Amino acid sequence: MSNYISLESILGKKDEELTALGRGEFECAKLGTVPFCEIKQDEYKVIKKDCMKKVLNEKTHQYDDEIDDDKLMTKLILAAVDKESKQPDARSNFTFANGDLLKKLGVVTADGAINKLMGIGEIFKAATTIQDVCGFSEKAQKEEAEAIKN
Repeated sequence: MSNYISLESILGKKDEELTALGRGEFECAKLGTVPFCEIKQDEYKVIKKDCMKKVLNEKTHQYDDEIDDDKLMTKLILAAVDKESKQPDARSNFTFANGDLLKKLGVVTADGAINKLMGIGEIFKAATTIQDVCGFSEKAQKEEAEAIKN
């Protein structure tokens, strides 16, 4: 056989190998190293749907779906960091949604905590790092953006 994947090689792997979550971390000036867990497809779909908005297309006079990229980046960070904190072998118990943290920062939402603790460049870099661990490549992101436009 060739160097390609085979059914036998997959069936011979332990379940843990096939279902293990990807993990990574990103750096933040105010927080230091922040660990996160990979987001799976079903979780990503929920996040993405939450970031959709209707925008009037002036040419067709119809409403088109558009993704709020800033909101998507924030929601990805929130979900990935929160997921890490809930793992049995969590590397950190940090979450942007912690009530004591929100109170300390004077905000009411985890989104507000991210905006207080991370610069816009850090948000972009963290979201990109999370997407990379989740299997997105630059090419896949461009194709997805193009598909959404059409």
